Amino acid sequence: MKALNTITHTKRYSMITLGIFLMVAGFYYFIAPFNLVIGGVSGVGLLFHELLSVPIWLVVLVLNIVLLMLGWVFLGWKSFYRSIYGSIVFPVILFFFETFSPLLDLPDDPIIAVAFGGFLMGVGFGYVIRFGGTSGGTDIPIKILNKKLKLPLSVSIYAVDGVIILSGMFVFYAENGIAGGLYAILTVVIAGKVADMVVIGNNALRSVQIITDKPQEIKDLIFQSIERGVSLVPISGGYSNHPKTMLVTVITKGEYYTIRNIIAEVDPKAFVFANPASEIQGDFASRMEDE
Repeated sequence: MKALNTITHTKRYSMITLGIFLMVAGFYYFIAPFNLVIGGVSGVGLLFHELLSVPIWLVVLVLNIVLLMLGWVFLGWKSFYRSIYGSIVFPVILFFFETFSPLLDLPDDPIIAVAFGGFLMGVGFGYVIRFGGTSGGTDIPIKILNKKLKLPLSVSIYAVDGVIILSGMFVFYAENGIAGGLYAILTVVIAGKVADMVVIGNNALRSVQIITDKPQEIKDLIFQSIERGVSLVPISGGYSNHPKTMLVTVITKGEYYTIRNIIAEVDPKAFVFANPASEIQGDFASRMEDE
């Protein structure tokens, strides 16, 4: 059995940077040329670019810095620290695209933009989440609405991105009509589905089983790091008949990086397997909304 290796900081930030690069490429080559405002800070940047002729990267950078400060005030240092890398790197890469890279010679077909733009942005965002990063931006006001107004996380997402998409429909109505908003929503759906598959498969939640000789250490670190409950199940080795302990927990896609490194650091020889977790009921769902 292959041992589980810890993801180094070099690999982590390399993959997060690659993910952001793919997100920017999808946005710059496919989404921006068709003026599809798909939400997020990049969508706001597209609106300001149309209304005031300001470079998109500059709008994204300024908004990200403002949102980082709001995150520090309302969400604390931990949220600020997690968001700072992606918040800065995204507009920097977008600057190089806008300054040096010519647009692709694409046919006037928004379906191509939706399919390829959504795919690239989904793959990129999937890598960012899979390796414990964040793209910053509207993630911060979404979390503030969730924490301060006690809005469910899904409602917070719909509220923030919905306002941006509706603004895009209004600003670009003469050019795209209602179809522009519908294409934007379709792009978001494609990107979300692709991101979920990149992170952890077809289902965003996974039930994880860990058979290890160090159950207490792993359990304590999981709770301390991601505050997920862990069940300890006594089992017996089928071949050795030695008593063992199996840990069972359910994680979200954003916790993949953390739990993987915990296991790799404490017991790289642990046997780990995961299954799609559906029909989740009870305390787990409520705690997801509180995060």
